[in-house]
Amino acid sequence: MDLKKKILISIGLIIILILIFYSFGKSGNSKLSVTQGPLVEAVYALGRVKSYETFNLKFGITSSIREIWVEEGQSVVKGQKLLQNDSGIVFSSPIQGTVTKLTVFKNETTMPGIPILEIQNLKSVYISVSLDQESAIRVKRGQKVQLSFESMRTNVYEAEVERVYPSNGQFLVRIEPKNLPDGILPDMTTDVAIQVSEKENVILVPLVAVNRGKVIRLRDGKKDKIEVKIGAINSEYGELLNGDLLPGDEVLLKN
Repeated sequence: MDLKKKILISIGLIIILILIFYSFGKSGNSKLSVTQGPLVEAVYALGRVKSYETFNLKFGITSSIREIWVEEGQSVVKGQKLLQNDSGIVFSSPIQGTVTKLTVFKNETTMPGIPILEIQNLKSVYISVSLDQESAIRVKRGQKVQLSFESMRTNVYEAEVERVYPSNGQFLVRIEPKNLPDGILPDMTTDVAIQVSEKENVILVPLVAVNRGKVIRLRDGKKDKIEVKIGAINSEYGELLNGDLLPGDEVLLKN
């Protein structure tokens, strides 16, 4: 290979390395704008669909099953016969719903206190959420809620906080949905966003640009690292409480 070809190849490699370096540098310095507007702050959690009406059948003494008139998945009406034990007692359904659990067979002996049959009203449901203490303190009755189901991400369903209460060391929130679609059943899960505050006309800082209380600001072509204090947040932005940022400034994404 002659000297001229070696020089051309070397120049080509240098150009490629420069382009790669520039590309990485540019991707590492992506920027977003600081804006101004409303900020809705929410508490996010995973909720579970539950039935308002649930009946669990248990025996008080050891008994065997003489007759069973229903099976899992079967719809029943209030007063419909379910099963009979060896004492001749016939147990009927106190609610209208669907048999969602049946753990015994005819002639089987059951122990006292063990659930043997469950009925749920599948059409009357609510959402239950377990929160940590810090989040539960901020949740109040009447707050707006948005629900999103994994298989229906394009749709968001409105709901409202019905109550907040402690239970066995947990802090539970019961949420009343307003317009759930057909096919939503007890024990399904949903992403829950509870609106805990709303602020108007605040300076909004992209959270992805905040690194240990500092952002790199671009203003008038000059780059500066400044300290910021962030207040309320949502999934994308934080409220600027303190720091030299103005709407229209740009901030670099943290690497």
